Order: sequence, then C-alpha cells, then structure tokens
Amino acid sequence: MTLPPSSQPNIRPRDPAIMSRLAGEVALRTFPAETIVKHQQEIHEQTLQLSRTIDRPNFSRVGRDDLSRMIRMYDERFFDGKILPVAMAEGLKFGLSSRMTRIAGKMVTHYPEGHEGKRKFELSLSTTLLFQTFEDLDRPVEVTGRRCRDRLEAMQRVAEHEFVHLIEMLIWNDGNCNEARFQSIAKRYFAHTDYRHDLITQRERAARRFNIRVGDQVAFGHEGHRMVGRVNRITRRATVLVPNPKGERFSDGKHYVKFYVPLEKLTRVKLA
Repeated sequence: MTLPPSSQPNIRPRDPAIMSRLAGEVALRTFPAETIVKHQQEIHEQTLQLSRTIDRPNFSRVGRDDLSRMIRMYDERFFDGKILPVAMAEGLKFGLSSRMTRIAGKMVTHYPEGHEGKRKFELSLSTTLLFQTFEDLDRPVEVTGRRCRDRLEAMQRVAEHEFVHLIEMLIWNDGNCNEARFQSIAKRYFAHTDYRHDLITQRERAARRFNIRVGDQVAFGHEGHRMVGRVNRITRRATVLVPNPKGERFSDGKHYVKFYVPLEKLTRVKLA
C-alpha cells in the first residue's frame, strides 16, 4: 500500500526547518512507562475494533491497511502526527511479505538517481514469521526485549522497531539499530530494551515440531517415487538435494537435483 502525497501544502520534501524541529523533538522527548503501555494497549484494542481482517489477537489474516493504520496511530499518539506527513511528502509505502523468513521487518530507503530529489521509503513486515509464532509451538516470545502475549502484540513491537528506522532515515538519512541513537529513541518512546526479535523461525519450527535440520538425510514422495536426499536449506519449505548424475554440480563435486518440499512431507532416514 502506497500512501498518497501529504495534503498539507506547506510541507516540502526534506524541508530543513521541519527536519530541524523534528530532530530536536525526537532527540529529547521521553514518555513515562505507564503512558507508553497505555498508548500501546489502546492501539492493540483499536486495531481489533477497526480492522476488517484482524479479528482476534492471534489473527490468521492481515492486510497492508492494518499496518498503515497501526503506524498512523503510533504517529498520532507519540509524535503528534508529525512524522508521516513529512515521510509522505517524499513517498511512503507499506508492505507485508511471506518471503521474509528470517527478519521480522525491514525499512528500505530508495534513492533517486544521483541522490537528488525525493526518496521513497518502504516499511514491510514478515507475515511468515508472524503467522508461525503463536501457532503450533508453545514457548515464551520476546520482541525488542518485551514479552508478547499474542501475535498482535508481536506485530506491534516489530512495527515500532521499523517505525524508528523510518524516523532515523527520514530525519538524519542514516540509522542503525545497533547504535545509541536508535536504541535511545526506541526506549524513550516504546520501552524497548533490545533491538532483536525472538519470533519463531522456520528453522526452529522444523527442528522442534518435525525434528528436521539442515544436513539431515530425509525421504519424501514425488510422482509416485520415494526420493532420498539431504536438507540443504530451510525457508518456507525445505530445499532437499537428491543425488542425480544429470543434476547440477555442487561444490562437493557431486550432482544433485533440488526439490522444494513442505516440512510435513519429510521423514528423517538413517545416513546411508
């Protein structure tokens, strides 16, 4: 989802006066812990009330409108609605990705040729990691150092983290969650104590639920035949290399054919 350009005519892309004011406010403002929690709970509740797809805390569907609405609510409560209009004056797009299997979210800045003109920001969350967390594995989940009780809270923490990335890139055209400025903003505004997520990855799910790991020898059915190979990679599915003299040659000098197999279709077998 791409947001339309700001309707406020006085906002120009990268206006030095506006950027300077935002930088001063963002760098200094601090929220009491109880205010942070109150705002976050309100956003949780209003998301459930307003969304056409998120119907419960451990939702099974989510849309880009849900993400853009959530970020708007954060902007209104924590930044007096000042961040998004400035970002929109350049270009802002929200997305959901099923291909992000290791990172929970990302914020990408697209620069025009020659670095002159408007930038475009793209903030995306991983639906793969969200949907396989609070699903079929039962363990505590922490995101940004905060314990999450449900999938919607996990989505909020990831969205908060990526929103801080957007703020840093928008104002300072630079940012890194390993650095002090990012961590200061995340802590003062959202009570984050860490910059990492502990959502359930496909590798963890494969190991804990199916006892399948990279390097394991596995068997699976394919067009009426029993195939045996080794797990080379695990993303949404397992990449299994089956020895075949007509296949692609790999670094070990042997030839394999690649198969992309759902985890539930695999059975571990003893090494040959």
